[in-house]
Order: sequence, then C-alpha cells, then structure tokens
Amino acid sequence: MNGWRFLVVSLLLGNLGLLGFGLFANNDSQKTIDSPGLRAEWVGIERPWDQAVEVLRAPVAPAPKIDLREGQAQLDSAIENASKQVFENPRNTLVCLLWGPLLQSESARVQEALLNWGGETDRLERQVPVGYVVYLPQDIVNTGVGIDQLSGKGITDMFYITTPGPLQGTISLGLFRDLERANAQKADLARRGVDGVQIRERLGPVRVFFELRGNATEIETVRSVFELNRKGELKPCEGPTGS
Repeated sequence: MNGWRFLVVSLLLGNLGLLGFGLFANNDSQKTIDSPGLRAEWVGIERPWDQAVEVLRAPVAPAPKIDLREGQAQLDSAIENASKQVFENPRNTLVCLLWGPLLQSESARVQEALLNWGGETDRLERQVPVGYVVYLPQDIVNTGVGIDQLSGKGITDMFYITTPGPLQGTISLGLFRDLERANAQKADLARRGVDGVQIRERLGPVRVFFELRGNATEIETVRSVFELNRKGELKPCEGPTGS
C-alpha cells in the first residue's frame, strides 16, 4: 500500500516539473521573437518607396526660332491678298455671250424670253457681212485706170460701183462668199499686172444682236433659254469678257 502511494506521488511531482519547465521555455521563446533585432531577421519587409527609381524623360525639341521680319512679310502679303479679293471689281468675273444675228421679229421674241434671266443685256444692231468684194480703190481709178485698161489685160468680171457708201467710185473686180477665194482673185489680178487691188467685207442688211453678261449661274440660264429659242447663234463675245 505504501508502495502505490509513493508511485502516485512520484508521477504527480514529475508532471508538475514538466509543466513548469514548459512554461519557462515558452516564455523565453516569446521574448526572442519580440526582440527587434531578431524580428528583422525573421521577417523581410519590402519598402518600394525607399528604393531609388530612374525616371525616363522624353527629349524636348528646341523651341523654333521666330523671324519677326519674315512673319511681318507674310502678314502683309495675306492682308494684300484679302484686300484684292474684297475690292476686286465684280464685273471682271462676269461671262459675256453674244446672241445673234436675229431678224427684227425674232429679236422681239428673244428679248421677251430674257426678261428675267438676271444678268445685263445690251441690244445691238449691226450689218452682217455676207461676203467679200475685190475692188480697185478710187484713188487708182482717178489716175486713169478704167474698164478699158483692165479689159486689155483679159479681165471681164468688173463694173463701176455707184451706190453711195465707202466703195462708191471704185471698180468691183469680183464678189466672193469666203475670204480664201477673194485672196485667190487678188493674186490672179497681180499676175495680170493689176496692182493696188484690195479686199473688203460686203455688209448685208441690219440684224439684231444681244450682248449678255452675267455670272456662271446666270449664263447657264441664258443657255437654257437659247435651247428653247434656237435662232441665230450663241457664242462668246469678242474681248476679255468672252468665255
């Protein structure tokens, strides 16, 4: 009986000793972990804000040099061009067309069709050329060259012009519709020994023409009116305003 008591007491004392040793060892370990020096070795903390960072900067282009004289010259040129556009005579940009020749009865109808076309209209009356006359001028005729002298050179198609006008007192040596034939007649007369021969347009009856000036849109209106009233011809005017 005493032996069992001794054994129980011994086991109890041994357990108490082990418990005390464990508490003592755990306390030392906690102190070691809480030590600042040892904690830095156990745990590595990254601090990116403490690291040096290389910043790459894009190259900056040098500022352009400013030439004040060149800039002033460009400004003056721009102002001059703008002034020309503002003060340019608008009539210089107009297009001019000539409609004719027309008979008096035809001209009244065309003039009525053009009442509202929007541009400028000038009514003209002209004698229309109908051909060419080859003639001997009056000053040569007055020197004694007449029908008899010309007949002696083999010329048969001739007559005195007595109608009042610029050709009165001359001798006609041929009437032709085109200039080419008139020039051929003049060359033939020169070969026959007739010098001083001239050529002049033959003017026919008076005809009516309309000189029309307007911008591009107005001119298109004129062309449309002409298509509906195809009398005479529609062509550019002679001179800088023609197109």
